Amino acid sequence: MSGLPRSETRPGRVLVTDGEFKHSLGIARQLAHDGHEVHVTARSARAPSVHSRAVQRWHRLPATSDPAYDAALADTAAALAPLSVVAVGSGSMAAADRLRDRWAPGVRICMPSREAFAIANDKAQTSALARRLGLRTPGEILVRDGSAAQRAADELGVPLVLKSSREEGRKALRYVRHRDEAVRAYGEVRADAADAVLAQEYVPGPGWGFSALYWEGRCVRGFVHRRVREWPPSGGTSACAESAPDASAIAAAGTTLLDALAWHGVAMVEFKGHADPGRFALIEINAKFWGSHDVALAAGVDIPGTMVALLEGREVAPQGPYPHLRLAWPWGGDLWHGLFHPSSLPRVLWDALSPGVAHTYRLDDPLPTVYEIAQWARSTPGAWREHRALR
Repeated sequence: MSGLPRSETRPGRVLVTDGEFKHSLGIARQLAHDGHEVHVTARSARAPSVHSRAVQRWHRLPATSDPAYDAALADTAAALAPLSVVAVGSGSMAAADRLRDRWAPGVRICMPSREAFAIANDKAQTSALARRLGLRTPGEILVRDGSAAQRAADELGVPLVLKSSREEGRKALRYVRHRDEAVRAYGEVRADAADAVLAQEYVPGPGWGFSALYWEGRCVRGFVHRRVREWPPSGGTSACAESAPDASAIAAAGTTLLDALAWHGVAMVEFKGHADPGRFALIEINAKFWGSHDVALAAGVDIPGTMVALLEGREVAPQGPYPHLRLAWPWGGDLWHGLFHPSSLPRVLWDALSPGVAHTYRLDDPLPTVYEIAQWARSTPGAWREHRALR
């Protein structure tokens, strides 16, 4: 963090990255509701968050994969200082990690230590730490070629998950349901992976997330959700999710892992299986704001507002209980789930229209939804290809 946070009596300016992401919009709206002057970065005016009434101004930045991104982010933050930076995606978090000692005076950002961040982004290191802490993990093997992937299928069984050993900020994953698919699946994952490929035992059951805000090693906000539907349907990000206030075993396991890392900032610890102790396994840590973050906001758990308040040196109240609720993202994968998995389409449509289900579209802030629909339409051919590759 560059510059010690100074105490401010009123909410200040905030820069939210990655205006293209569905959860960046929720973060921007929440921070504006909390009284902040919100700025957003995006690659183009197509980004839904750019058009929100919550956003004071947007700033065009290159893609996070562009070598010019780090300097552009640092310069934008410096021009707006004093302010707090809320890095949303994997690419912007990686840039913030590289920029640790280069932020201008008055720029505040909440990041875990270099060591903790590196462990969280390395799936093999994360699993090794979890096992030392007594947490269940899937069987896994680092594989270097297609033949090794076939041997992993023999040892771990099928279905088998092949994935990048590091967080890529994009999906580098394939499912192997028959041994003879392993060579092809390995090649597809390796083409998208910056590092080695990890073969991982498939864990059946629902997906769970323990998401949290930590401040100097202490959990100040915690939240558990369960994935109801995913995109793609074979396993992916949340398209519909429910808060799970009674999943105490999931919360305890996630807290154990982040406590051991002396975490500082936000993270989501992903598990899969049944919520009873001993019946779920760690999948990975998302060392960033997670795609299903809107569920926490809908349940009244204000993680971005709390983080920025702490960066500004203000005191925050203890967290209270949160309710059980369901939230659906029709334009964030749920309609694709229904279209490409037709048996679920009636429930997808019901959840999209039901007043008893939370949503992110708002009548008082309608333009982002228009751009979300356009983004959905542009992405549908790619979603179909992804579905065919992963089913």
